[in-house]
Amino acid sequence: MPSKLSELLLDESFVRFLKGKATTEEFAKWTEWSEQKEDHADLIEKGRELLNEGSQPLPLPNTEVELERLMWRIDSQKRYRSYKDVRKPSRTAVWSAIAVAASILLVIGFFTRHTLLQNNGTDNSQVSSVTYRTLNTETGQKTSVQYSDGSKIVINANSQLRLPGKSINSDTMQVWLEGEALFNITNNPDSKRTFIVHTPDGDVSVLGTIFSVNTTKSRSQVVLSEGRVRVDVSEPVNQQEMNYIMSPGELVEFSNEMDKIEIRNVNARVYTSWASDTLILENTPLHELIDRIEFTYDVSVKVEEDDLLNERLTGRLENLNIDFLLNGLAQVLDVEITKQERTVFIRKKEDDSITKGS
Repeated sequence: MPSKLSELLLDESFVRFLKGKATTEEFAKWTEWSEQKEDHADLIEKGRELLNEGSQPLPLPNTEVELERLMWRIDSQKRYRSYKDVRKPSRTAVWSAIAVAASILLVIGFFTRHTLLQNNGTDNSQVSSVTYRTLNTETGQKTSVQYSDGSKIVINANSQLRLPGKSINSDTMQVWLEGEALFNITNNPDSKRTFIVHTPDGDVSVLGTIFSVNTTKSRSQVVLSEGRVRVDVSEPVNQQEMNYIMSPGELVEFSNEMDKIEIRNVNARVYTSWASDTLILENTPLHELIDRIEFTYDVSVKVEEDDLLNERLTGRLENLNIDFLLNGLAQVLDVEITKQERTVFIRKKEDDSITKGS
């Protein structure tokens, strides 16, 4: 398989993968390839940037080195000028010196601004030396990332995660999530590293734990399986500090439009089982299952009778194929379920309706 970006871009399946239009087989192929080596993931990220922007970004210049070179040139010109040239500086020479000084300030200012813009608003001391990549998943697809310390992230369908291209040697590791992901972060007693998940509503800070984050609704949801995490709401509507340290078995929902963090106790496996291709239901209302079906498979579910939405379901499904799931749901609820393109219809059986109406 080619190892150069110029050669990879000649492969139509690779280009389709970069554009998010790959077939299921192509997506699996290139996802597996990206996880084989860190260089492969970097090539994919550069390829996406090339397709999206039309050019590859230039490396960030070292301001200290460039300034030192500029000062050396100015100094060398000064050393090699004759005494006659230096003895009586003309007005032109004075203005030239001022212009050079102004140029130095402009160069430093440009480099500083360019560095801040590339950091995307995050901490300057950490991000400037970290290469980030973005992973996107499509309908019914999942992908995972594993780091050398054993930490693993599983990204659910229709989600996007921006994360470091490789494990970094710093006290803070940051990712940005839109969608849903399961995080299994290794807890090293000798390390004080903090892992932060940024969501549109706030931040989830971790030292070592297993938890799920979902941002698919108008709020962020965190479910904790093991360990401890801290939730911080960004810019809350009441302008008061809002944070909470979670314990295992808790579910919290928060948004900067809410006046408090909502907390309740749950079976964490119900909210994390999707990562292992299993769906666990425990007294789960049908409307919650419908939310997950619509999110995972990018379909719209229409229920003709509203009372069905509150039907409670308990069980375990090992196969998350949408047809298998809908067939099982139809048998459990004793209803008719049909699928037309991207729309799923759920209705009571006609015989049941007639019987209940008579």
